[in-house]
Amino acid sequence: MRLVTRPDMDGLGCAVLLCAVEDVDRICLVHPQEITDGVFKVEAGDILANVPYHPACSKWFDHHAHTATPSAPPPSFEGAYGDAPSAARLVYEYYGGDEKLGRFYELVCETDRVDSANLEMKDILEPKKYILLGFTVDGRTGLGPVDDYFLLLVELLGRGTPIEGVLSHPSVAERCERMKRADEEFRDALLAHSRLDGNVVITDFRELDNPPVGNRFLIYCLFPGANVSVRIHWGPQRKYPVMVLGHNIFDRSCRSDVGEIAARHGGGGHRGAASVPLIEEADFQIRQIVAELKAREHQASLD
Repeated sequence: MRLVTRPDMDGLGCAVLLCAVEDVDRICLVHPQEITDGVFKVEAGDILANVPYHPACSKWFDHHAHTATPSAPPPSFEGAYGDAPSAARLVYEYYGGDEKLGRFYELVCETDRVDSANLEMKDILEPKKYILLGFTVDGRTGLGPVDDYFLLLVELLGRGTPIEGVLSHPSVAERCERMKRADEEFRDALLAHSRLDGNVVITDFRELDNPPVGNRFLIYCLFPGANVSVRIHWGPQRKYPVMVLGHNIFDRSCRSDVGEIAARHGGGGHRGAASVPLIEEADFQIRQIVAELKAREHQASLD
């Protein structure tokens, strides 16, 4: 059977767990919007994890509070959906938790931290172990094609390789070094293409043909006065821009549910992190969303 998930740390955690308990013979990495828009064809027997529900699947695991789905799952669907720090946590508990999958306990706990952004500033400036690994596999870091790399990590983690051994693998070590070398360039790009508008820091990389790679949480180290960020960059094949929204993980004062806002604009995500494909009238949508983020903060200050 196929496992359909997204290429990030949570997708990786889900893949390692599901490959250990199900007869998975192929892993398909997709962007959630590909399922929402029907671009990716979900087939009977597919397991979906950390992506929107589709009625053709056999099992579904997800924890995103706001996700545009082709149709709502029936009450009797197989799998798990609910409030959790990661989809991997739902998979872990569904298949027996500590008793059955205890060998993956640390992986799941660290996946929880990465996906819920339960991080400290040192995790951003000097990431280590699973946190570092999570940044290298996350497509939002911008390190390029991830498919073969993702499958390598599933294999290494699935056979119980300690995190130190995973990070020392030549392909993993090379990717870690490449990310670290790009850090200074990414900092410069963030400073050059970002501006503070009230409580919102806006980064617009659309004019860059090849935006530098980097840690998506670095913006909060550079603009601590913002409690929410908006980052715009080109999507796949530069067909349309994508807006990524996120709460400042060091200043949790933002009142806006960015997942709910994104869902109303054709995207989805969590309360604190979401994305929107800007398929039509991108600049108008950007102004709308930024204005809403500012207005909600202003209203909160009056309450």
